[in-house]
Amino acid sequence: MPSVSYRRMFRSISRGGLRYIFGKRGERRVQGWRLLYRLRIAALLLTDEPLLKITQRTEVRLWVDGAEAFSRLEKLLARARHTIFIQMFIWKDDAVGKRIAAILIDAADRGVQVDINKEAVGDFFEITGDFLTTQHLKDPVWKRLWHHPRIRITHTTNNDHAKVFVIDDQILLLTGMNIAEEYRERWHDYLIELRGTRFVQQYLTENEDKRREEDPVHLLMNSGHVKQIRPAVMDLLSSALSSILLEQCYLSDPAVIDLLIAQSKKGIRITIIVPERQDLHFHANMQAMRRLLTEGSVRFIQVFLYPGIVHGKVILIDRTRMLLGSANLITSSLDDMGEVCVVIEGRYRIALMKLRDVLRGDILKSKLLATLPRFGWVDRWLAWLGL
Repeated sequence: MPSVSYRRMFRSISRGGLRYIFGKRGERRVQGWRLLYRLRIAALLLTDEPLLKITQRTEVRLWVDGAEAFSRLEKLLARARHTIFIQMFIWKDDAVGKRIAAILIDAADRGVQVDINKEAVGDFFEITGDFLTTQHLKDPVWKRLWHHPRIRITHTTNNDHAKVFVIDDQILLLTGMNIAEEYRERWHDYLIELRGTRFVQQYLTENEDKRREEDPVHLLMNSGHVKQIRPAVMDLLSSALSSILLEQCYLSDPAVIDLLIAQSKKGIRITIIVPERQDLHFHANMQAMRRLLTEGSVRFIQVFLYPGIVHGKVILIDRTRMLLGSANLITSSLDDMGEVCVVIEGRYRIALMKLRDVLRGDILKSKLLATLPRFGWVDRWLAWLGL
C-alpha cells in the first residue's frame, strides 16, 4: 500500500510541475460564451422572477474562514436549479473534497448541469490525494462524479489560480480557498458572494467593459486576454490617503514593496499581516519585510506575524475600499497566472465593516515583528527560490 501512495504522490507532483513548466495557457473566451449562453437560456426558461429584476439585483456578502464559507457554499450548491460552474486550482481526495463531490452529484441527479474546470498546475500541491487520480478509484462518490451524464470535468492547462463558483447565472463566488480539509478546518481565508448577472457575464466572457465611476463593486481578472490585476493593485496602493492594510500569505513582489516604501515616506500608515510560519514562501516574505522595514519610514510601518496560516489576499485602503480574491502579491500571481479579484467600496459598508472587525481581531491575535529578520546566504537563496 505505501508504494501505491508514493506512486500516486510522484505522479501528482510530476504532472503539476510539468504542466506549470511546459503547459500552454488556454483560451476561455469561446468556452465562456457558450456556457453563458446556456446559463442565460436556462435562467429565462426556469426562473420564476421577472428578467428585469434578475439582471438588476446586486448583493455583496463576505464569509470568513472555512466553517462559515463552506457552509454557505454547500447551501448555495444544494439550492442550484439549473447550472453550476466551478473553476478550481486544488481539489483533494479528502473528506471535504468528497463532500463537495457528493453535493454536486445530488444537484446533477435533480437535473442541474455541472461544469468543472480543474487546473492541472494545482495537481502539484495535491500530493497523495490528487483529484485526477480519483477517476480511477472504486469509491462510489468519485465514480459517480466522473461518469454522471450531467457532470462535465475538464482538466485544464490554463495556469489558472482562480477559485470561482457560478450558480444559476445569478451568483458568483470568489475565494482564495481551494477544496480541501485545511481550507475548511484550519486556514484563515475569505469568500465573497456577488449576486447579479453582470458579474457572472463579466467573469465568463472576460469582458473589459469600463465600470461606471459610481459603481461600488467591480471585478478584476488576469487571463490570456486581460491583465487587470497588477495595474489595479498599484493604483489602489498609490491612491491611499491615510492607511494601507495588507493581510497576505505571499507578499514579495519587488514593485509592490517599492511602492509601500514610498508611501510610508509620505506618512501613509502601512500595516501588514503575514503568517508567522507557512507552507511555502516564508523566506521570500521575510526578505520583503526586512527590506520594507530597512528602507521605509519605520514610524509608519507595522508588520504583524499571524499565529497560523493566513491564506487571505486582502488589501484595505483608507478603511473604505477593499480588494479580495485569489491573487497573491507575488510577481507570478500579479502578471502571469489566471486570477479573479473584486474591489468593493461605497455603499456596501456591511462587508467593509465585517472585514475591518476581522482584521482588527487578527492583529490582536498576532505578534509585532519588533526586530529585523536575520538573513544568511541560505535564507537569501531560499527567498530567491520563492520559499
